[in-house]
Amino acid sequence: MKTTLVTRIVLLSLFIVGLAASLGCGSNRGGAEIWLEGVSMGTMSMDGKPISGLPSQKTNLLLKVGARKIYVSSEGNKTVMRLLPSEAKIIIGPEGMSLEGVQPDQVEIKWETPETKK
Repeated sequence: MKTTLVTRIVLLSLFIVGLAASLGCGSNRGGAEIWLEGVSMGTMSMDGKPISGLPSQKTNLLLKVGARKIYVSSEGNKTVMRLLPSEAKIIIGPEGMSLEGVQPDQVEIKWETPETKK
């Protein structure tokens, strides 16, 4: 009787930990963290809309999108980075930087860099 109860508790604990790991910590995104450091907010837009209202003009952005592969190409005078499997795009050109295919909740503003985050 006692071993059955202990076994059930252990199995339930493992199930809960596995479920939490699959839902949390960004594991469902897969891939690498995408950090954009020293971004000037005056030249940053998401889906054609400028980002504003921050206390500093320069900041670091962490993109929470799936990025197992990154394809870099050029289109005219712009550099395009396409992130797979999320299909998000980072477009960098003379007029600034733009994000496409990224939802607002997938962009996190960071005041520290990946090195100071450790």
